[in-house]
Amino acid sequence: MRVFLCVDQNNGLLFNERRPSRDREVVADIERTLQGEPIAMREYSAKLFEGMDNVQVTDDFQGCENVFLEADDLANLDFNTLVVYRWDKVYPADVTLSYDLKSLKLDDVSVIKGYSHDEIVKEVYTR
Repeated sequence: MRVFLCVDQNNGLLFNERRPSRDREVVADIERTLQGEPIAMREYSAKLFEGMDNVQVTDDFQGCENVFLEADDLANLDFNTLVVYRWDKVYPADVTLSYDLKSLKLDDVSVIKGYSHDEIVKEVYTR
């Protein structure tokens, strides 16, 4: 399983049950990465991916090859690749990523020129 998620500089995920930010260039990068493969997500997240035919809205990610997360506990998923998009700001998050990224191998780091953010760092981890 490959998991995609977005965090701020302090690993913040949500503020007041809302995503702290969004950027259409992240969605475009995920779409390019998927190359038409399906991606599973909760209904709340599907709004970000409107127009993509390969989105599967579900509450059960077991057996899914690609997953986009916004608030779920990463520890509950049997993933082998984690793609983190890191915003270039700190937001007042009240939900943060609890998974220890140091337990994973950082394979690649690149920078995306965002639409609403000057730079978005893309980190690719494997187990």
